[in-house]
Amino acid sequence: MKEERARGRRSRIDRGGDTPPEAPELPTGKAFVLQLSRATGPALEPFTGRVEHLASGRRLRFESFAAFQAAVIRLLTDTKRNRDEGDPGR
Repeated sequence: MKEERARGRRSRIDRGGDTPPEAPELPTGKAFVLQLSRATGPALEPFTGRVEHLASGRRLRFESFAAFQAAVIRLLTDTKRNRDEGDPGR
C-alpha cells in the first residue's frame, strides 16, 4: 500500500511550481482547523467562525466566505514570510 501511495504521488502531473517530487501531497505546514459559529447552518449561511493554522497556532476570525479565504491567505503568507526571514515560530 505504501508503494501504491508513492507511485500515485510521482504520477501527479502538476506539483505547483518548484515543489520537489518527494514533498508530501498534504504538508502539515498547511493544516488548518475550521471552526464555524453557532449561527452557521447547514447551507453555510451565515459563514462565520474562526480558522487556526496548526503549525503556528495563529487564529483569525471571519464573517464571510471571502473573509475566510483572505484569512487563510494571510496565515500562509505570514508563515512563509517568517520562515523566509529565519523565524521558525510565529
